[in-house]
Amino acid sequence: MFAVKGILLQVLLAGITPLLFFLFLGRLGTEFQEMKKASSSVQIQRSLLLSCFITLCLCFLFSSVLLEKIYLNLSLIPVTLSILYGSYPIGILISMISMAAFFFISDYWTEPAIFLGSGALLYPIMLLFVKYFKKASLSSKKKIFSVIWFSYTIPCYGIVLWKYNFEWTEQIEYALYSSLYIFSSLFVLLAAIHLMEKILVYHSFAAELEIRWKEYRHQLDMNEHLLNTVPVSVVAFDMEGNIVNANTRMLTQMKTKEFMPNSPEEMIGKRIEAIIGIEHGLRVTERIRNASQTGEITSEYLRVGTSTYFTTISPVKSPISGRMIGSSMVLQDITELETLRNELAHVERLGVVGQMAASITHEVRNPMAVVRGFLQLLREKSPQSLDHYYHIVMDELDRANSIINDFLSLAQNHASEKEEVHLHHIIKELTPLLLADANMRGQSIEVILDDNIPSRYVDPKEIKQLILNLARNGMEAMGNKGTLIISTALDEGDVRLSVSDSGEGIPLETQSKLFEPFFTTKSEGTGLGLSLCRGIAERHNAIIRIESEEGGGTTFHVIFKK
Repeated sequence: MFAVKGILLQVLLAGITPLLFFLFLGRLGTEFQEMKKASSSVQIQRSLLLSCFITLCLCFLFSSVLLEKIYLNLSLIPVTLSILYGSYPIGILISMISMAAFFFISDYWTEPAIFLGSGALLYPIMLLFVKYFKKASLSSKKKIFSVIWFSYTIPCYGIVLWKYNFEWTEQIEYALYSSLYIFSSLFVLLAAIHLMEKILVYHSFAAELEIRWKEYRHQLDMNEHLLNTVPVSVVAFDMEGNIVNANTRMLTQMKTKEFMPNSPEEMIGKRIEAIIGIEHGLRVTERIRNASQTGEITSEYLRVGTSTYFTTISPVKSPISGRMIGSSMVLQDITELETLRNELAHVERLGVVGQMAASITHEVRNPMAVVRGFLQLLREKSPQSLDHYYHIVMDELDRANSIINDFLSLAQNHASEKEEVHLHHIIKELTPLLLADANMRGQSIEVILDDNIPSRYVDPKEIKQLILNLARNGMEAMGNKGTLIISTALDEGDVRLSVSDSGEGIPLETQSKLFEPFFTTKSEGTGLGLSLCRGIAERHNAIIRIESEEGGGTTFHVIFKK
């Protein structure tokens, strides 16, 4: 009875190896994943090493000897599992620990039969067999290992019967117990192999499932991120027309006084009428119902408050069954687009009016020329006392003609005839004319030219008009004295033309209005000169900047982009 208990104890101790492996694999796997991000193979090896070592210690702790010849110690089972399922270093380490424990703990290592029964010769054989074992199927592993087990254990215990002269009763008892020990150890080993295979399959499936779950979560997060970053509102409905999902754009665009959700989740379960109001919601609900029932796709404009939306409602089908499961609505805010469209229509109407005004203005010049001609004739035949009145009338006609010329130049917007010209050549051609104007006013002109600036493709006539307008504006701003400075420089590859005066400067609130047509600060100005300059600059890919301080003069910078 004692012998049966000893065998059962070793069977139970050796049989807990797969259980420990399963527990450690789940426990340590989670800890390694969270703390060290260990791979799946590392988790398996660490769990196997720990479970086999613990079982090995338990088997040696409760080992015993039966009939002074049968060593009850199934430590070779955890050693075998470590060799078959572990890496070479783990298998060699566990087998060496087992042999060392047998050598130092057991007093029977000198007995040949007991020494062979400890697995001293089995471990090298299994190390050679590992590569084939891992490739074989589960049934093949069991069959082949049964043959190896019987081929090794039966001769080991047969040596005892051959070496020692037992009586026939002792021979029967020894054969009975040794057979029970061999078959029970083989049963435990085969059961352990079966469980280890199932655990590894389960672990592989769990690892694959975890990978797929991470991929699914990644795709889900990517889809949610994409849904929340698209510049349109998206909302999904079930078959009854209740909201089941919405992106954050929908949340920000559709807040009303009656309904102000703080998150898309608060919109779930609501009807569209609660968001956009009953007036528009009933029509949208009808379109949602049609999309869910008939698969109809509809697109309409929707105006909510001061905003205008282009809405598209589409049916949603299950990707698995293909049946209708609801509908979706995409809302694109086109308020700015509608505003721009209206402004474009307004600009087109203004363009037509401008063309008509230019035509009318052009026709007005002819009768004005006739009137001026007859005034000159009347002046010659009238007494000299009336010359002063004729002079005033003719000056006003000339002023009106000048305004017409500026207006026509601004309205024509003709294409520039550009050629490669150096800016200094244009300035030098204008310098004598500007000097003459300056001398008449008691002013002086200073020209500072940078020799490093390159030639540019410009329209010489328009650039001359630009410089003349800026220079004469500066002269008029200075009064009867002052210095006008015309300079050029390179500004990070751009050519900068500057016209500076020493006048009183321009107030900050006035600077923003200087380029508006017909805006002027001069009593006799037309307000078209700077507008004309800006048009010329834009046609030459240039910009005009103003630097001015009250009492400190004004500088106009014309920057020609490279």
